[in-house]
Amino acid sequence: MLGNMHIALKDVDSTNSHARALLRDGAGEGTVVTAEHQTAGRGRLDRQWSDETGLSFLGSYILEPVRPPEDWGGIPLMSGVAVLRALSSLVPIDLHLKWPNDVLSADKKISGILVESGQMGIRRWVVIGIGINLNQRSFTGDYRMPPTSLLLETGRMVSTEEVLAVLSKELDSLYRQWTEEGNPVILEEWKRHSRMFGQEMEMELEKGAQQRVTVVDIAPSGALVVRNPKGEQIEVFAGDIAFTRDDQGA
Repeated sequence: MLGNMHIALKDVDSTNSHARALLRDGAGEGTVVTAEHQTAGRGRLDRQWSDETGLSFLGSYILEPVRPPEDWGGIPLMSGVAVLRALSSLVPIDLHLKWPNDVLSADKKISGILVESGQMGIRRWVVIGIGINLNQRSFTGDYRMPPTSLLLETGRMVSTEEVLAVLSKELDSLYRQWTEEGNPVILEEWKRHSRMFGQEMEMELEKGAQQRVTVVDIAPSGALVVRNPKGEQIEVFAGDIAFTRDDQGA
């Protein structure tokens, strides 16, 4: 079961980095690393993930998928569904998902996911890093998307231990289902919890270029299907996307 081996740290540079180091030392599938604080937390596209000690869930799970790598695009989406399920079971909150790795409350970000993968000899591995804002009362700094916390949205405090237990259960259940059935069953549930489809959004590609697109679908691979200003339908495998000002909270 995912989470069957739990390594709890007070401070660490990054739970993902520590999990990768554990992999080199022979740690197996199911290991989860959590920390009270990260000194160099990272998000996608090399963005910084900052936290206040003890107020966030910060954890990384080690997986060794048996499905082929072409199916691994479903793993970030699977992880988002697991976070949404876990938080919704703990407190009454309306959450939705944004491709590929964000969990939102209205137009505010409550959780982000960073999935990294690689191979060591014959071992193919995936590390799922999950950050969830739990008990923060305020945020400082500049953010592409306004942050929020479970406390700010619901008025209720939730412990990291509660989140770890429920999240591990939900992630394990979805991972087993994905292992047996592949991406389609994950994508079906992910789509039910997203408000992106049919929306005009700003797409930021890896090289920094921006383009306004309309979201059409999620491909079987987990790629985002969009329509560009020329009317062409394309699949996007990497990049970031944000609601336009008119569509935020839609």
